[in-house]
Amino acid sequence: MLQVGPGKTYTVPSAAAAAAQSGDVIKIAAGDYRGDVATWKAGNITICGVGGRARLYADGRNAQGKGLWVVASPTITIDSVEFRNATVPDQNGAGIRVEPGVNMKIINSGFYDNENGILAAAGATTIAIDRSEFARNGRGDGYTHNIYVNQIDRIAVTSSYFHEAKIGHNFKSRARESVIENSYFMDGASGTSSYLADFPNGGKVVLRGNMFQKGPNADNPNAISYGAEGLSNASKTLELSHNTLVITRSGGAFLSIASGTSSVKLTANLFAGTGSPAQITGGYAAGNATQLNNVTSVASNIPGASNIATPNFWPNATLQALIGLSTVPDASYTRDAPAPYILRALPTSRKVGALQAAP
Repeated sequence: MLQVGPGKTYTVPSAAAAAAQSGDVIKIAAGDYRGDVATWKAGNITICGVGGRARLYADGRNAQGKGLWVVASPTITIDSVEFRNATVPDQNGAGIRVEPGVNMKIINSGFYDNENGILAAAGATTIAIDRSEFARNGRGDGYTHNIYVNQIDRIAVTSSYFHEAKIGHNFKSRARESVIENSYFMDGASGTSSYLADFPNGGKVVLRGNMFQKGPNADNPNAISYGAEGLSNASKTLELSHNTLVITRSGGAFLSIASGTSSVKLTANLFAGTGSPAQITGGYAAGNATQLNNVTSVASNIPGASNIATPNFWPNATLQALIGLSTVPDASYTRDAPAPYILRALPTSRKVGALQAAP
């Protein structure tokens, strides 16, 4: 075990990174670490904040011209670490830059005000993110995002919170498989993101139990995009079940789906818009989608959906009367997230949309 912090064997994380060997656990004392950047190469390592989160501030420095941390470890878990203010001369600096061939798990961590929160290179990589927050990342140029993974094998997200990306997307994945559950994607009242979630090359995409809110100042009128840059992934399937999508920007569309998508399945989703947004646009024929138990309403029936500080997607009484279900249309939907980072078991009854009990 390597211990990092004031009075410890290693005073800063980069010193532990240089010494780490396969199988090590690196414990970083909670607190601020400024201007310290690192490359992690040792395999099968765990890095965790102790006594709270370890907060890393780039302060103008970077590792390899890529970001605060460059991760080249074959297998790595990062728990309770924050990454802040990463910039690089190429203007695509990341809190974490993921090199090809990495299996990475992120737990209870935060990415704030970087050019990219996480930027992952294409390769045989898998990423799992749990109970983490991505906020206000992006340069405002449309090319940098809260998170951006290139063509990797798989990304899986649970119980996490993505909000207020600057012009870029709150979530962008070119992965062959993207599975996102019980998470929040929000612009709030003033956020300027483009898509809330973007899957530009298709892939197998499963969205279950998520809350999406597109705000009035969003840079793009559409909430979720699939296949906009060409369906180059072998799989071309999009599945949404028990999501709540709220658009407070007038018009646009809930889903933009490219023609050539092989299948679209929409089950028990709640679509609440402003100015009558389309359900599906982008070239895919809406009539080809398999739909079951979806409900369309207006955003004003979900009055708390724009609150970044305390997200609340619970419908008002008018809408609650319209979303009860007599069956369980998706047996895989077993837990909900009434607030970021929290999961709870669902009650026996089911409603359309993500939240199944009042937060």
